[in-house]
Formats: sequence, structure tokens, C-alpha cells
Amino acid sequence: MKKLFTRIFISLTLFFASSSIVNGQAALLVLIFGDKIATEKFHLSIDAGLNISSMPGLKAGKSTYGVYFGLGTFIKINDKWALTPEFKPISPRGARSVLPLRDYSSVLSNINYDIELNYIDVPIIAQYKITPKFFVGAGPQFSFLSSAKQVSTGTLPAGPNVDIEEKMKENFKSIYFSVPLEIGYTLSDFRKGKGMDIKFRYNIGASEMINKSSYGSTTGSTVQLFFSFPFVK
Repeated sequence: MKKLFTRIFISLTLFFASSSIVNGQAALLVLIFGDKIATEKFHLSIDAGLNISSMPGLKAGKSTYGVYFGLGTFIKINDKWALTPEFKPISPRGARSVLPLRDYSSVLSNINYDIELNYIDVPIIAQYKITPKFFVGAGPQFSFLSSAKQVSTGTLPAGPNVDIEEKMKENFKSIYFSVPLEIGYTLSDFRKGKGMDIKFRYNIGASEMINKSSYGSTTGSTVQLFFSFPFVK
């Protein structure tokens, strides 16, 4: 048990430390050192895929799509159970065609408003193997808001279309909590006899996302489909 907690601590320390490094450099560190620090019960991974997010509860809004990227770990507990603490610095969320936080209808026509958010996600998933290749998982996820903006698109009286981008970070909670539910499958052998995982997650929002109560209330909803590329011995 002591070794298990030590591995979790090392994983989270590595991931939080890498938040000060450019995303590509953090991935490069895993490419260089991933195999070297791997053991039978511990390895790193690079994860990449797609986010589909929405903000249910608002009076209007459509889903947004974005690239999901980050680093993962695999900590084996026994033949059935594992922990997978992760660090995902690119995790876009938001909604399209929403009501405005700041209204430009007095100067623009045919106007559309989008909310674009990005979070640093730290999920800690408990994973259970149903078969050697098929697994499920669940756990808490803490998300830290790194950017937020409103994009207003419309037409000026003179005719040209314009985009107005405004930082709106103060209108959203800095920390957001959700519960990811995961289904995964290990594909054919990818590296050194270990398979590449494909994972599908549905993140159930469990806390408020918006600071400005007059604008509305939402706990968010995110679907993720991504591949996990392991670095193992």
C-alpha cells in the first residue's frame, strides 16, 4: 500500500510540474523517459483525442468540439484493478450560439455568441478489467480553468463581418468538479507487446461552472473519445 501511494504521489507531482512546461515539451519528456521509468506495475502514456462539450441549463447553446491532449499513468494494483491519475492541460469546453455575457446587438447584426473555455483536467480513475482487453472505470476529476472568452460574430452596418474576442475568465468558476465514467478497450499490440487503449468517457458535471448567476447556471457535460499510447518495458 505504501508503494501504491508513493506512485500516485510521483505521478501527480510529475503532472503538476509539467504544467509549467510547454505541452509539446512535456510530451517529449514522456517520449524520452517513458520506457526508462516503467516497471511491471507502472507506466506513462500520451493521450490524445476529441472533446464534445455542452453547457446544459443555459437558455440557449449548442455543443462544441475540440482536441483533447495530455499525459497519463497506469498504476497496477492487481490483475483486475488499477489507478490511472492523469494530467490533461488541453481540455476545451464551452457552447456555441449562446446568450451573450456582453451584448453587441446595438452595433452588430446577424450576431452569434460562442463561449470558449479551456481547463487543465486532473482525473484520478479507478479502472477495473472485465476481460484482459475490456475495462471500465470511474473516479473524481478536478478541472482548473486556464482560459475563458466570448467570441461575438456579426456584421457591421458598413457590411463586413467581424469577430470580437473578449476574455471572460472572471465570469466562470476557477475550479470545476466532475465524475468521469469510462469504458475502454485495448487494441492490438502497439509497443513492446502492450496494447494501445481506446477510451470513451462521459463526464458528469458535479459543480457550478458560472460565477455570474444572472447569466444562468450549468454543471456542464462532456463526452471524450481518445487514444492512450503507453510507454512500457
